[in-house]
Amino acid sequence: MKKKRWSDLSSGQQTAIVVLAVMQIGLLAAALWDLAHRKPEEVNGPRAMWAGLVFIDFIGPLAYFTLGRKGGCCSFCSDTSEDAPAVEEDSGNGSGPA
Repeated sequence: MKKKRWSDLSSGQQTAIVVLAVMQIGLLAAALWDLAHRKPEEVNGPRAMWAGLVFIDFIGPLAYFTLGRKGGCCSFCSDTSEDAPAVEEDSGNGSGPA
């Protein structure tokens, strides 16, 4: 079987490859950024292990986001320190703060 060149692919196939590549690079960048900005105690297992695993196409970053993180969705959401500001919910009646 002859190896296909980029020019042999249809425009739909080329578009699909570009979209998947951008998604993969985006997932990889997001996982590496998140891993670098999390405290070691917020990660399940060694950070070096996750840093290597996120380079496995699609599976690595998705595994990190589902299995590798403890706590909240990001390092800011998982802040449980006492000096963190309390968030007040608006009752929606338009009367302003109570």
